[in-house]
Amino acid sequence: MKTLAQRRRDVVDLTKRGRRVLKASINLVQQCWAKPNRLKHSTFSIHVYEIRPRADKRGFDLISDALPCSPLWYRGPKAIRDAIGYAKFYSRSHDAVIRVYDAAGNEIETHQHAGDFESGELLLSSHRSFAKPNAHDSAFIA
Repeated sequence: MKTLAQRRRDVVDLTKRGRRVLKASINLVQQCWAKPNRLKHSTFSIHVYEIRPRADKRGFDLISDALPCSPLWYRGPKAIRDAIGYAKFYSRSHDAVIRVYDAAGNEIETHQHAGDFESGELLLSSHRSFAKPNAHDSAFIA
């Protein structure tokens, strides 16, 4: 029969083993799902978008790794134009390539977008030029 001290040691050893196994499995998952280091630390990135017809023939899908939720579904007479506009807006600070495909998978057209938005540019140009003085706003008090 094991003494109380031996049982406690066994429990501590099992806890340590469990922690090691958990850490190893977390590291394995992170390695499998992580992007390559060269992509994480890249200073130059191009967003690539694809606009493809849906399999159910009810519009078009905007597909990209740059989007938080992909694919986005567009339908209606201006579906392709709306998808291109959204892709350009979403990548306003990055260069972008937008490719439109037909049902057979052939590339119909390609659009290139140069990211020209600088951080803070929109905030400074739009809000200060149209701001009206307010008695309660300390920025306009002389």
